[in-house]
Amino acid sequence: MTGKTTAYVLLAGGSGSRLGAHVPKQFIRVAGKTVLEHSHACIAGFAPEARIIVTVPADSLAFVRELLKSTKAEVIVGGASRQESAWAALRHLKASPPDNVVLHDAARPFLDHQILHDVDEALRHVDAVDVAIKTADTIIVERDGLIQSIPKRDHLFRGQTPQGFRYPALLGCYEELGAERLGEFTDDCGIYLACNPLSPVRIVQGSTENIKITDAVDLILADELFRIRQQRRSPNLGGVDMQGRHVLVFGGSMGIGKAIAQIVEEAGGTVRSLSRGNGCDIADHAQVEAVVEAALQAWGAIDHVVNAAGILVKGPLATQSPADIAQQVSVNLLGALNVAQCSHAALKASQGMLLNFSSSSFTRGRAEYSAYSACKAGIVNMTQALADEWMDDGIRVNCIVPGRTDTAMRRSNFAGEDTRTLLSPYEVALVAAKLMSSTETGVIARV
Repeated sequence: MTGKTTAYVLLAGGSGSRLGAHVPKQFIRVAGKTVLEHSHACIAGFAPEARIIVTVPADSLAFVRELLKSTKAEVIVGGASRQESAWAALRHLKASPPDNVVLHDAARPFLDHQILHDVDEALRHVDAVDVAIKTADTIIVERDGLIQSIPKRDHLFRGQTPQGFRYPALLGCYEELGAERLGEFTDDCGIYLACNPLSPVRIVQGSTENIKITDAVDLILADELFRIRQQRRSPNLGGVDMQGRHVLVFGGSMGIGKAIAQIVEEAGGTVRSLSRGNGCDIADHAQVEAVVEAALQAWGAIDHVVNAAGILVKGPLATQSPADIAQQVSVNLLGALNVAQCSHAALKASQGMLLNFSSSSFTRGRAEYSAYSACKAGIVNMTQALADEWMDDGIRVNCIVPGRTDTAMRRSNFAGEDTRTLLSPYEVALVAAKLMSSTETGVIARV
């Protein structure tokens, strides 16, 4: 099939609801780029001259066009479902139809060139190609909560993407079924087989690394896979190791703190999340002391203490009430000192780490949140001081300085901000988990 043209469709229209993030999973950054950018780079690196159609939600069109502006990608509006997005791409291609079309989920950023090559080769002989790997798990058939049967695994595979087709064949299937039936299917091979039940669909060997980012734990796996690949160039790059660790997270009910708690748990650690909502106001020394003591009694040791609690009251200092100013200082600075002081003995015993959070505003105070900026500058100085003060005790003290992050606190103070331009809390949480896994102290890590 020499000389045949192939167009690639990158399906990036999902909402990422299962991940629980405010930003769709394809726009979350891992290893310095969005998942979408990684996926696009896989295809563009394999076929630099080919057309790549990227389907996205309507409200993300301008954002993604800006994101991929240095590439040849054709970014179009997809649909409410995967099938509708694929249908939108097929219609887009009708003006200048290719011979073949290959469709890939943007949430699979580890597609390698070997798979793409094998799909291309298979399309020389058949009209449809799927990518799959044999299942390593026992598959059960359930009915009414009971096992109905356990099929043999010899011929059971797990489907992946990409999926490749002769373009006219797949287009014909979509036109035959019509928009009203697309929701009956979960992928394009299913649509093809519904219209061509006797036609062969060639299976190409996939890869266990070709994972789809669906849940928060997949972000850890993705970060680790990128790290492993990067190690060939930077062998000292650290990873996430929270097995058997006991972690207290102050401010763990939402935002960055909640994401850290989830990442640590899914990396094998044990977490206790604390906030004013469950009886711990870090501005109250006695409350902090009590929860640290309770955790010690329950666990026997505390390996890490994370203080992600914070409060921001936006507005000119001259118009803020004394109570608002006092509350910000009490939580953001005095609270951090309380957490540090009450954690010292436990962290000394475990040779553990205190992890603080500052803000990008610590380097230069910004108008309308002067009290907050002042406190966050204090956190950085406190971190540097305690890193020296506690070094002989074997306690590591570090601080993360995230950029603009999509949290409830930010949304309440900066209404109307495009959340796609913000960091995901999970991205910050991954940095936190990696820093906790390190032996470093006195680090002011910017994200």
